[in-house]
Parts: sequence; C-alpha cells; structure tokens
Amino acid sequence: MDIFAIRLEKLIKENKITKYRVAKDLKCSKQSVINWCEGISEPKISYIRQLAEYFDVSADYLLGLEDETGGKTHITNSFNNFTNSGTFKL
Repeated sequence: MDIFAIRLEKLIKENKITKYRVAKDLKCSKQSVINWCEGISEPKISYIRQLAEYFDVSADYLLGLEDETGGKTHITNSFNNFTNSGTFKL
C-alpha cells in the first residue's frame, strides 16, 4: 500500500469519521474514498487539496513528502544530484 493510502486511512480513523462521511463532505463517491484508502486508485489534485484542508494537514504530508512534524522526507537538496552537463547522477 502506498503512503497516501496509509495516511488517508490513518486520518479517517484518528478523526473517528467514516469513509462515507468523507465522500459526502468532498462531494465524491464512497467507492472513490475506499479505492484511495486501499491504494487501488489515486485522487485528482483537486481532491488532494480538499483532503488536506479537510484534515488540516499539508498536501505534502498526504503525499509522503513530509513527516508528521512537517519535516521534508526523501527530497533533500535533490538539485545536488545533477551535474553541470544536465545528466542525472545516481
């Protein structure tokens, strides 16, 4: 399961609400929310923004780019991975 699905499921449980309630409040189908939570599909960017506002978290947190403290993850100074020639170093 991807980080988005894990974090969305966690937020729903922590806030003691149902997937149906999230769907109703976001004006989308319950099946969409279920699919997002199970990692079957991913929401459009507009829903990611709405979910971030709904749960009072950042979109970066939902996407796994921030941890719970707001610290950035994975992408630390990523521009240092490029050489002047424009090729990418691994």
